[in-house]
Amino acid sequence: MATLYKSNGETIEVEPKDGKHFQLRELYQMLDCELIEVIFLRDGRLMIIDEEGKYTKSDINPKATRVFLSSRRLNDDFIVGDALVCSSEQFN
Repeated sequence: MATLYKSNGETIEVEPKDGKHFQLRELYQMLDCELIEVIFLRDGRLMIIDEEGKYTKSDINPKATRVFLSSRRLNDDFIVGDALVCSSEQFN
């Protein structure tokens, strides 16, 4: 199970369409973007975000930012737009 952190505060549990791996097209649609960035979290999970989100979107995502900051040593950054947190096995 993966978690989609929406910038509007909503949290949704999601699964890959094929039941195993998120495909790029699926991620682009889910995150409403054209280029993704993969962030490796300390616990082994991945956070997938819009690479260009800070340039194209204005909504800071507080829940995703908390997950990001709790797993990083740096604490002066933030996540903009929707973010997907999944296991590394779900991203191929």
